[in-house]
Amino acid sequence: MAPIYEQYLQFIAQKITVRDEDRAVYVKDFDIIRDHILNGMCKVDPVFKNLYRGPSLFGSYSNNVRIKYPSEFDVIFKLSVSSFINVEEDEDRPGFVNLDFEDVMDELYECNGYTDVYNRLYELVDRDNGYLRRSNLQYWLRDVMQDCLEKYGDRVRGNWGDIYTLMYSKRGLAHTIYAKCDQRVISIDFVPGLCFSTADWIDVRHCRKFKNKCEQWYAVPKPTTGPKESRRYAFMVCNPKVEHDLLLGNQNLKVVFRLLKSLRNAYGMRRLKSYFITTAFLWEIELQNKNFWHNPLHIILEHMLETLASDFAEGWLPYFWNRNLNLLDNLHDDEIEDYADKLQRAYTTLRQYKTEPNLSYKRCETHFELP
Repeated sequence: MAPIYEQYLQFIAQKITVRDEDRAVYVKDFDIIRDHILNGMCKVDPVFKNLYRGPSLFGSYSNNVRIKYPSEFDVIFKLSVSSFINVEEDEDRPGFVNLDFEDVMDELYECNGYTDVYNRLYELVDRDNGYLRRSNLQYWLRDVMQDCLEKYGDRVRGNWGDIYTLMYSKRGLAHTIYAKCDQRVISIDFVPGLCFSTADWIDVRHCRKFKNKCEQWYAVPKPTTGPKESRRYAFMVCNPKVEHDLLLGNQNLKVVFRLLKSLRNAYGMRRLKSYFITTAFLWEIELQNKNFWHNPLHIILEHMLETLASDFAEGWLPYFWNRNLNLLDNLHDDEIEDYADKLQRAYTTLRQYKTEPNLSYKRCETHFELP
């Protein structure tokens, strides 16, 4: 018989899981807003239309770990050129690459009908070394998105007739659209991803099951630290499709993922990003037997809390695609210490609940943020 604590966790998980009726409303309107933006960008800029290869949903909603409301979406809009881009591993920044467009520019210069593409890339590429400059790319995409809103309107009618007002904001690597109507707010992070095929220096040994699916990679313009003189050329490597596939089909994994996000919010760990939790799960998928994810919720939750507490106590959470990149470098030392303490405290407290027959639901729910 499951302890009463397990029953409480199951009830909390039901309360924070996105409801089907909410999913239908938000997702259909998201589709309309996404298409309004990306199709409009193609119309206002022929070079963008030439490079654009379609959208791909990633992140919490794609992985089915959103909690409460599906009001935030992450979209990679794929960019590719027909010519070969030389993707070089960034020696100063693990997990990052430099994109050498020198051969691309030479080929485009000789091709008929590609003058506009050549001229645009000429403005984005460093003329001294042929590397694509991250900020130049982002400024151009910002202008294209703003031109789209100016020409095709910042108001969109949703699937059920709601009128959304669209507002643009630049945040880190993402171009964010906030869509607001009387009933709800939807935010969409549009992230440019430059497509490239796998390279010998990308380590996929720990991804044996999906090694043959690792052919499509993206270089995304994530800001980075490191030597200043070469920082402007660094793009982060990512493969959200394989991450999605790895998370798929592990019975109670995603339920515990949602519980961890709800606990994170209740404990005020605002900067404990969902991707940190994703990464912790990806490493555990490699370590654990498939049957581990069939355990009761409280066992998996306890294990993941202990794992995250240990990661933060050590100040080290390696990026799944490059073990030498520490994702916690984005946090301040005092934040890492604070989160390590809170995660350890949650772990110590919750692990005792499975042995308490008189545990109250009210006491249990104080550790989670509920709708």
